[in-house]
Amino acid sequence: MEQVGRLNLERRTAPVITARHVVRAARAEADRFGLSWTGLLFGAAYFIIALSPSLLPRTWFYQGLVSGICGAAGYGLGVLLAWLVRGISRLLALRLIIGEEQGHWLRVAWFVLLAAGFVWAVVANVRSQAVTAAVVHLAPLSPLDWVGALALAVAVWIGLIAAGRGARRLTRRLEHRAAKVLPTAAATALAVVVVLFVAAWFTDIIIMQRGVELFGRYSAHLNAQSPEGKSAPTSPLVSGGPGSAEPYATLGYQGQVFVTQALTPAQITAATGEPAIQPIRAYAGLHDGETIEQTADRVVAELHRTGAFGRKVLAVVTATGNGWVNDWSSQSIEYLTGGDSAIASMQYSYLPSALELLTDRATPREAGRALFDKVYAEWSTLPAGSRPRLVVGGESLGAYGGLSTFSDVDDMLARAQGGVWSGTPSFTGIAEQLYASRTQGSPQISPVIDNGLHIRFATNDVELTTDYVGRPLGTWEYPRFVFLQHPSDPVVWWHPALLGAQPDWLREPLGRDVNPDVTWIPFVTFWQLTTDMAVGLNPPYGYGHRYGPEMVRAWGGVLGDGAGRDYGRILAAIEQTASRSE
Repeated sequence: MEQVGRLNLERRTAPVITARHVVRAARAEADRFGLSWTGLLFGAAYFIIALSPSLLPRTWFYQGLVSGICGAAGYGLGVLLAWLVRGISRLLALRLIIGEEQGHWLRVAWFVLLAAGFVWAVVANVRSQAVTAAVVHLAPLSPLDWVGALALAVAVWIGLIAAGRGARRLTRRLEHRAAKVLPTAAATALAVVVVLFVAAWFTDIIIMQRGVELFGRYSAHLNAQSPEGKSAPTSPLVSGGPGSAEPYATLGYQGQVFVTQALTPAQITAATGEPAIQPIRAYAGLHDGETIEQTADRVVAELHRTGAFGRKVLAVVTATGNGWVNDWSSQSIEYLTGGDSAIASMQYSYLPSALELLTDRATPREAGRALFDKVYAEWSTLPAGSRPRLVVGGESLGAYGGLSTFSDVDDMLARAQGGVWSGTPSFTGIAEQLYASRTQGSPQISPVIDNGLHIRFATNDVELTTDYVGRPLGTWEYPRFVFLQHPSDPVVWWHPALLGAQPDWLREPLGRDVNPDVTWIPFVTFWQLTTDMAVGLNPPYGYGHRYGPEMVRAWGGVLGDGAGRDYGRILAAIEQTASRSE
């Protein structure tokens, strides 16, 4: 009995773990590692915010990356705010005194509130990301994916915090040494400037330039490969074929795909039921040590060799970073013209569009101008009644480079006789000009320009004749241009200004293929869309950065194909032959 009583007494006197103990333990651990409690709170908040939905469902890797970056930024913000509050308090001699009992309950309430808010926000954001996946017809992350994302986020957070603390220690050491010969304020300023300079140099030279260089070598290796199941064209009207000055092996991977995807007269006739001729495709690959002007000259030489200036339609299409041209665009032109067409393009980089976009915007602009200007110069020498219809096009970085050919909208209308641009980045000069001049009340995702007189934006092929809410547009005069852009396309909507400014497309009603929960969050939205670009091609056609079937009707409208025509057989034919993505 005495033993039983002793056990009961021990059971009654066992320590009880309360919220107060948890808070104290957490703060003790933070102090042990030299971490700011305020910084951790802000870091956790930003981590949760980074889980919020954006245009596309992120993979576990990109979710972990963006959560780690935002969590580290939140930690830094918390540290800065805590430092400012302490400084102001010392300056004004402020002290906040709270009784022990009141402080205890305040800490408990604060802890419970934070814990409940954390759990609620995580669950809500995970569910909302599942909604995003459903909207664009993709599968949401699995529980195992979320575990991987969390692990990566912690690793990224630790790495960035360690780098920041290392920079702080270096600053203090430099400040201490400089203070021996300089006033304290000057020593502090010098130390900060030196550390910032070293950090910028390291980020730019070691991380960015070396990283791009290594990826460029890998991309060049891929470019040297030949697409599986493809062989050199047998038609002399296609670059890389018999009589071509551009050997098939020199066209690069995407160039080889482009020339081998040229339709045959038999394919065109089978889909249209009309007689057809062999389409022309002219292309030049990227050669080391050659200027962009020289590459464009080789394309023009191919156009002359194949008799391209005698065709009904001559299309100048600016490729993406690694030389890719959307088959849905090219084959639409060939089917709709019965093969009486020529398409010219060239390679100007090895890098995929997203990386080229982030590291080098000058080269795509130079390439777009060089190719169009040289083709336009030759085209202008022909008698007015004997010229082919000169149209333009491009997707993604190709649209950015191709539109850079023109000084403004009027220049495009004056020199080109039509065109289809898809997935155009919103920071493209002409796109910004058109957004600014749109009819009041029309949304940025599908702006109305002069009631559709020459230029029409569309999120799908239905909007070629109506605006986003279904109101009919006016008469469509020549030249005709179409801008295809999905509301869920991160390549279109990514912009450096997202770091600190809310764009119109997030202030206005969201698109039909965008989760209604998506909103603008300073700093976070920029990084979310940056990672969204990496998964832009994951959704099916009609969502994200995947443009396909809508190309047929767009080119039909631009070229003046009969209104109401049934494109079913053409769509089915291209679906069978088009290469899927860059």
